[in-house]
This record gives sequence, structure tokens and C-alpha cells, in this order.
Amino acid sequence: MAKENVDHLVKSNWKLDTAHSKLGFSAKHMIISEVEGQFKEFDINVDAGEDFADTEIEVTIRAASIETGNSDRDNHLKSPDFFDAVNHEELKFKSRSLERTNKDEFKLSGDFIIKGISRPIDLDVKYGGKVNDPWGNERVGFQVSGKLNRFDYGLKWNNLMETGGAIVGKTIKINCHVELIKAE
Repeated sequence: MAKENVDHLVKSNWKLDTAHSKLGFSAKHMIISEVEGQFKEFDINVDAGEDFADTEIEVTIRAASIETGNSDRDNHLKSPDFFDAVNHEELKFKSRSLERTNKDEFKLSGDFIIKGISRPIDLDVKYGGKVNDPWGNERVGFQVSGKLNRFDYGLKWNNLMETGGAIVGKTIKINCHVELIKAE
């Protein structure tokens, strides 16, 4: 096999740069606005070929690390009404495929597990590029976005307003910024 045909088969491991990454989300609040939040504790492991072909991605998120800027809301989200963080400590994502849709964009498909419920999900990935940092590390950046229906994962708490609208919308928008460092 020629060298150029073998290079894409060799995988590199990429580790998360937590200081430059964010797992964010937003949800409609009372129909008129959106509340944003993030998970502060998470890990991402990526094994990828040079051109990110045949990529394997695993994400582990600590449910109790949810932060929305309001401690009462955060505590409610950690409760059995939502994530039940005491009994379901982690959310997980495991990729099934990463397909390039154009030069700097991919479609990421995988399984997302919340409260022990696994559902397939498709996410849009924008490749930000690759650089060598001042310390000799190779870095890549990505923006990941998508949507999920929280009811599909048993996150069904809902109160209605007098007008009939839900206090919390069922669609959750995912907006993540991920910077990875190539492992030695």
C-alpha cells in the first residue's frame, strides 16, 4: 500500500482544552425569550484520521455541573424534574459517523444518553481550523450546534402559563465551542 493510502488510516488522539471549550445550550422561557446555560465539567475524547475521516468521538458530561446563572434554576435542573443528577450523574454522547458536507463543515451523528435514555441525534459541525500553538502543540477548533426535544429524554417537567404557553420550551438548542489538542 502506498504511503498516502496508509496515512489516513492512522488515527491521532485529541484531548479537550477545557479552558477554551464550552458546552452550551438554550431553551425558550415563557415563549418570549431564551435562557442560556452550560455544563462546566465535561470531557471529550476524539480519535481521528488526518482529515478527520473515520473519527470516533465520546463525550461525558457531569449533570450536576449545569450552570445557568441562577442557583435556584440550577438546583431545579439538577432535581428529578429534569436531570436527576443524584441518580444519573452523567450525560453521554458516542458518535456513529462524522461526514464532511463541504470543506469546513460536517454532519455528526451519534447517540446521546440522558437519564439512561439513548436517542440518536444529528449535529452540525463547523471546522475552525488547525494551528500550532507557541508551546509546540497542534490544536483544532470546532463549533457544534443542533437541537433536541427534551421530552424524548424524560425531561418532561412543564408548567403552563395562563395564556397556555409553556414556561420551558421542549426544544433545546445546542451550541458548543470545542478546542482540542493533539495528544503526544
